[in-house]
Amino acid sequence: MLSNKLTLGTIALVLAAYPAVATAQTSGADAAYIAKVSTAAPAAVVKSATIVQMQNDGSMRTIQSGTNGFTCMMIDPTTPMCADKYAMSWMQALLTHGTPPEGVGFVYMLAGDDGASNTDPYAKGPTADNHWLKTGPHVMIVGTEAKSMGYPANADADATTPYVMWSQTPYAHIMIPVSVSP
Repeated sequence: MLSNKLTLGTIALVLAAYPAVATAQTSGADAAYIAKVSTAAPAAVVKSATIVQMQNDGSMRTIQSGTNGFTCMMIDPTTPMCADKYAMSWMQALLTHGTPPEGVGFVYMLAGDDGASNTDPYAKGPTADNHWLKTGPHVMIVGTEAKSMGYPANADADATTPYVMWSQTPYAHIMIPVSVSP
């Protein structure tokens, strides 16, 4: 799930700058960044993905140009993710309060996250009534089909089994916890 502290702003800047990114050569710092991002998805996905990094001025820099349709990045200092093209469009809709595109997308977050509200996509932190959950390593299926896939959609979800997050919003998506082997 997307950590809602810095993530929404970070991803908004990523999506706004994404079409205009420039490719750079890999440095030692880039290699360290790629190593962090690599914990988001299986090695074969990261190897062929576009890897982008937010710069201090809000611009984006492409560290690695990819061929598999996935974009990988750190969405806050501790949370890496890799998303396919559709999931990136879905996130843009979420960030702009827009209408999600039709279709289905996929997101890897195998390093887990810091948690998020299960009911409010824009919550900044846990409160007594926003049903904050920390899922740990997971993948997400995003898109308009999520509500109809038959997974539990209650506010107090069991974060150890698949569930629908943000079920009462246009941004409903399936959270699927996974075990990650070292």
